[in-house]
Amino acid sequence: MKNTKITVHKELDDILLDFRRIMTSSLLKESHGSGFSLSHFEIIKYVAEKGRVSMKDIATWLHITPPSASALVDVLVKKKLVTRIPSEKDRRTIHIILNKEAHKLLFKIHKNKITAFKKMLSKLDSKDKEDLVRIISKCISN
Repeated sequence: MKNTKITVHKELDDILLDFRRIMTSSLLKESHGSGFSLSHFEIIKYVAEKGRVSMKDIATWLHITPPSASALVDVLVKKKLVTRIPSEKDRRTIHIILNKEAHKLLFKIHKNKITAFKKMLSKLDSKDKEDLVRIISKCISN
């Protein structure tokens, strides 16, 4: 019985990972030929959520070294998607903010993700959709 539960959870984990993979495929499509990696898009998304972040924040969030984070940000600066600005409180700290083009890119990616999600949901009948809403609501409720 215990092994059955582990298998069920592992299968659920696999399904959720596959779902996430499909949903982020729009990011990979956007990055094709652009010189961006998924990490670049993750940085843009993170900065959009936070508004202004330090290089240390990015490194910690991505679980990489600050020099690696800086190299990723260099690409975004060259593409004019982000700007480095000095901290007003500590001249050794540099903050990263998004430029207008990054916001446009995020909007485009969001539209692609919504389209991909709708395409996946179109395979479900109304009963399946009701069940999915019920299950997800149950999972996220307090």
